[in-house]
Amino acid sequence: MANPIRRGDVGSQVSGWSNNDTITPQGYASTILPYGLQLRQTILAGTTTVKIPAGITWVYAICVGAGGGGQGGGGGGGVSWGWTFASPTCVVGTGSTTTGNPTRYGHIVAGGGLNYVGSTAGIAGGGGGGSGGGGGTAGGTNYWGIPGGSLGTLGSTGGVGGVSANGGGGGISTIANGTGGNGGNGISGGAGGQQYNTSNTTVATGGNGGNGITGGAGNVAGGGGTGNAVGGNGGTGFNIITGQITLGGSGATVSAALTAGAGGGGGVVGNGSNASAQTSGAGGLGGGGGGNNASGGNGILFLFY
Repeated sequence: MANPIRRGDVGSQVSGWSNNDTITPQGYASTILPYGLQLRQTILAGTTTVKIPAGITWVYAICVGAGGGGQGGGGGGGVSWGWTFASPTCVVGTGSTTTGNPTRYGHIVAGGGLNYVGSTAGIAGGGGGGSGGGGGTAGGTNYWGIPGGSLGTLGSTGGVGGVSANGGGGGISTIANGTGGNGGNGISGGAGGQQYNTSNTTVATGGNGGNGITGGAGNVAGGGGTGNAVGGNGGTGFNIITGQITLGGSGATVSAALTAGAGGGGGVVGNGSNASAQTSGAGGLGGGGGGNNASGGNGILFLFY
């Protein structure tokens, strides 16, 4: 299929998206890539300076914010793209056990993924996935002003986070042997909801992270009882450059008297890490970190000219 995007235009990575749809990544190279340009620089967290050749005044940037993380699991980092003036400086967000840090180049900004105590994307115009856990959050408003998905409701099976540009966090379950709600899908996936009860007797299950360009984290389960606890899996991400799906990490299975670790979200580059017993997995670049204090993945910046 020919790439419909021409130089000077911006397009969407996803097909068939609306507030009521799930997010389905394209099966070919992403159409947010600029037509006729080459990827010239890939910039990781820590780097603050950019060397642009003389005569290049405008570049096309794809910004990916860092994933959130922490106690309640983190949402995937925001993703923003478009043309901007060539700048000698940049900010590339670092992953966190709270709300992830934003990535910025010129006037293109991508906010970090949220954690369970976050309520906004952190900076004006930034985007970030919602996250589950004790209370949880809705997804953040993204760069284009699209509201984030709603927080899933509490219940024996926690409600699924709302689907939007940035998915909402899954609802927490405090019922014995319950299941945390899954995070909402979106450009940035929301984190799954936690399951916590001191009287689990069969199986307690944490919610899975939502899918997107950056995946949300899974969340933990357990807290007491005689049964087993199974941590949630991280959501899948999407490598914008290669068109490949990145995988979320797998949750662990432990005695419900403990707390099962959860998988990290897949990043725009790299898979999320698997949980090991009570230790949750970190996110890939831009992916959310699993519940129980894992870190979200760092952000990344792609420059084309």
